[in-house]
Amino acid sequence: MTETEPTTRERVVELLNTATFLTSEKEKIANLAKVQELIIHLDQKLLDSFFEEVAAFQTDRNSDVRKFVVGFIEEACKKDVAMLPRLVPNIQILLADSAIAVVKRVIQAAAQLHRATLAWLSSARTTTPEMEQVWHIITLIKNSIISMIDHDNDGVRTQAIKFLESLVLLQTYKEADSVTREGEFNLDLVPLTLKAARPRKLEEEARMVLNKLISFQGSLHISSVNLMTCMSSLTIIARARPQFLAKIINALEILHANLPPTLTKSQVNSVRKHLKIQMLNLLKHPASYDHHENITTVLNDLGVTAAEVNKSMPSKDQIRKRVRRDKSTDEGGEPTSKKSRIDKDEKKESKEVTEKQSAIDITQRWLVDELTTETVASLVMVNMLNLPEEMPPLFSAAYTPITAAGSHSQIQHMARLLASQLTAAGLGPGAEQVKEDEVETGHDSDEEGNIRRLVSGYTDEAHVQPAGPVLTPAGVIGRPMRQKVRTMKLAEVTKPLPSPANNKMQLVLLRRLLQCDKMLLQGSTPKVRMRIVSVLSGCLSPQECEELEDFILDDMANHVELMLSWLYAEYSVSHEFSKVHSILHSHSKPGTKKEKSYTQIFTSIISKAIAKRVNKETEEFFLRLFLESPVVPEESVTSLIALGRCAGDTILTNDLYGPTVRILKDIILWRPPISKPAIRALCLLASHDQEQVREQVIPVILELCKDDESIQEAVAQVATNYLKYLLLESPPEVLCLHELGRPNKEVEWAETSVKACLFLYLALLPMNQELIYELAQVYVKTVNEAKRAILRMLEGPIQHMGMNSPHLLKLVETCPKGGETLITRIIHILTEKAPPSEALVCRVRELYNRRVSDVRFLIPVLTGLSKKEVIAVLPKLIKLNPHVVKEVFNRLWGVTLDTGTSPLTPVDLLVALHLIDNEKCDVKTVIKATGLCFAERNIYTAEVLAFVLQQLMEQPNLPTLFMRTVIQTLTHYPKLLGFIMNILQRLIAKQVWKQKKVWEGFIKCCQRATPQSYTVLLQLPAEQLSDVFSSAPELRTQLGQHLSTLTDNQRAHIPVSLLDVIEENSNGASEMTSEPPPPGIKD
Repeated sequence: MTETEPTTRERVVELLNTATFLTSEKEKIANLAKVQELIIHLDQKLLDSFFEEVAAFQTDRNSDVRKFVVGFIEEACKKDVAMLPRLVPNIQILLADSAIAVVKRVIQAAAQLHRATLAWLSSARTTTPEMEQVWHIITLIKNSIISMIDHDNDGVRTQAIKFLESLVLLQTYKEADSVTREGEFNLDLVPLTLKAARPRKLEEEARMVLNKLISFQGSLHISSVNLMTCMSSLTIIARARPQFLAKIINALEILHANLPPTLTKSQVNSVRKHLKIQMLNLLKHPASYDHHENITTVLNDLGVTAAEVNKSMPSKDQIRKRVRRDKSTDEGGEPTSKKSRIDKDEKKESKEVTEKQSAIDITQRWLVDELTTETVASLVMVNMLNLPEEMPPLFSAAYTPITAAGSHSQIQHMARLLASQLTAAGLGPGAEQVKEDEVETGHDSDEEGNIRRLVSGYTDEAHVQPAGPVLTPAGVIGRPMRQKVRTMKLAEVTKPLPSPANNKMQLVLLRRLLQCDKMLLQGSTPKVRMRIVSVLSGCLSPQECEELEDFILDDMANHVELMLSWLYAEYSVSHEFSKVHSILHSHSKPGTKKEKSYTQIFTSIISKAIAKRVNKETEEFFLRLFLESPVVPEESVTSLIALGRCAGDTILTNDLYGPTVRILKDIILWRPPISKPAIRALCLLASHDQEQVREQVIPVILELCKDDESIQEAVAQVATNYLKYLLLESPPEVLCLHELGRPNKEVEWAETSVKACLFLYLALLPMNQELIYELAQVYVKTVNEAKRAILRMLEGPIQHMGMNSPHLLKLVETCPKGGETLITRIIHILTEKAPPSEALVCRVRELYNRRVSDVRFLIPVLTGLSKKEVIAVLPKLIKLNPHVVKEVFNRLWGVTLDTGTSPLTPVDLLVALHLIDNEKCDVKTVIKATGLCFAERNIYTAEVLAFVLQQLMEQPNLPTLFMRTVIQTLTHYPKLLGFIMNILQRLIAKQVWKQKKVWEGFIKCCQRATPQSYTVLLQLPAEQLSDVFSSAPELRTQLGQHLSTLTDNQRAHIPVSLLDVIEENSNGASEMTSEPPPPGIKD
């Protein structure tokens, strides 16, 4: 034994054990597939140890698992023929499976097992009884499948046809021209001495099956799928067994002339196309040269051109070889020894084909003589009266134009078609001649009887049970039948007691039975005691009921069975299922009712049990009481809510209502008649004032809704009713209960009572998104306190729904009047952490343009608008509260979003602020907005501001705040001084002095930028430079000092007019600077 074998064995055992307990069919099949790989392909020695365990899965409920078992049996038998006696009986059982998919898979496997069994018998030196048993079962399976050619299911018939094809190929001899696959097993490999499966009988059976297949092809009500499958199978048989070629060509020719009338137009086209392909395949076969004329005629009628026909013809060399071989066979006898065994059968087959062909030929020759012009015209005129109002699909699909009408070849073709139809219908001189020959020989009728016996499964070989061991299916264990014991009826051996004695004994008996409870702990005594108590409990007085209730509740865990027996007894009495009450109270008047009803007893047990200490035993008691009782009153379900309140001092706080929730959940799942009261009770707990209670209840409700649509509908209805409470003037009493944490009745709506109506509804909203419409309608009509609560609680549900929710988009599109605030809040929530979708932006844009004129409505979707749209609403946006404007800018800068791109870059935004028309927005507001931009130095860096100034310079008219922005840029980023000097020089070229505000800013900028601005000032015209000196006199002195530092050559480049302006008062200025300072002031 190798080291790997124990490891492989352990893996197989583990996989089989796991597959036994798996509930998922896919996982179970995956485990079994691994087992198959291990015991068949990896270590074949394990196959003998575990094949029964795998075969036992044929009783699995799932059809896919049973299909896998069929495949396993097929693979195991092909791998080891010794498995055939052990697994073939399983295939026989599975053939009668109720699932169509399993039956089809069994038929596929039966073809392989049939071949493997025949090869096994042929290779064995001696035939054992076990082999005969296997062959007997295979024969029964074979006969059952043959009869399935008339099955109700189309797929089963298709698989049966393919099985018949494989049977004919397996049980016939091949010839020299046979087209076979490599390694194919056939009758040539079966020894003549094999007694269990004699070749002669197998061949006879194959011939009868072939006749059955041809007959099935010609049936009137065959489906198109079965018809094309049958045509393909017959073509394969004809190519592989040329001895049947003539019969099959004749059958296809008859089919062409008599297509089933049940086919539609498209099906007729498909069948004709398929027939053309099969006829071309037969034409390519060398053995078909004797039938070229018939095949060519059919192909021409199907629209095949002469070139295509010639292309499919076998080569002349192949035809010559075939002709020489036929001549040598006729002159020198059979070429092989196998042919001598079936010489007689070939002659009989040849005779049958000749008769069938002669019938069509005789009728054809007769029709050629009769088809005169007058006869054809008469036939057309007579049948004109029988034409339908609409063209049949068969005719429209099969009709081809007649190219050579009236020619001899066309007359021959027409006669051939008519002869095929007349022969198929049993009419015409050819059919009559064949009938006369059949009466004389009686051969055909006998063959038909053989076919019927074969298909019905009554052949002698299949009917006789061979001697030997009986094979049993692997993995299927039979169970013996048990006889039913006749129970004794107490009424037959006893007499009823008088009423007083009965009541007295009943009371004594009940007390005695209850008192001896602790003494009866062994054997069957407790069961007998319980049965007596349950019988008596059906007719107890109120006092006895109280005693029995107290006794049960003293020990709930051990007395729950007694309680259930009592309840069933009471239920039987109340519905007159039991006669105990009538027997014990026979003295009472007719129609007298019990003093304590079933509902009263049930309610009393519930109320007393709730008052007890709540623990695990109490929960188990309630669970069994509500799940196993015959009937549960609806009012008792609601009383479970009090169980959590009573458990407050006995269990952990975080599991306060845990038992109640679990019990109600099981009632909903397992007691459908009272599921609605349980759903209402569970939904009532979902409105509890304590968050820890809601955290226990709401997840359970959502889980139930996810698994069952009917529960989801019921919960949605209850939640909608709670939501509609907000339309009332004051909270209803149902919300103000001590069990819900709100013992005091509220006169007006408060935050707690409003939230109680919303908890369940908003929890359901992500799962049932259609509820959003009802929420919007209630929001419009409810009080302000409720509106504020709704807006605060919306965030979580709306985030779970997402902005791609079609219901949210529809709500935005059809915003109810008065619900604009709700819609705005929803949009804010959706776009708070993600960019708006295109669909959301589209609907918000339409709503803004159509109804809502408040620009704040657009803020959440700003990043989804186009650049043009954002610039258009920018004047309105910056007029809002500074905090709102800051939020707008943050959205446009992409500060609040993790992903997405803004329609405006920081450069675009600042440029757009400068270009706002003064009529749309005052300058002070724009200055505040630009101040927000400059405050974000991490966004508006030196490079960004340089781009802003560059774009503003390119404007036709300089903005009013342009120079203010230049000065602010210089203040924040002094390193841009050179760039700003370039801007100032470009402004001179644009005659900046023509715009007063900009010119004033230009002068201030020059003041701040000294001494670098001296070069810019020297480029101004004299008049404008004088204006600069008027506004900033200090610049004249500074500029004069700057000129004094220049060389004569540099001064020569300065215009004389500028020098005059600069030096106009230079002397006075120098004199003023040379005067001594006033007294008291130091130099």
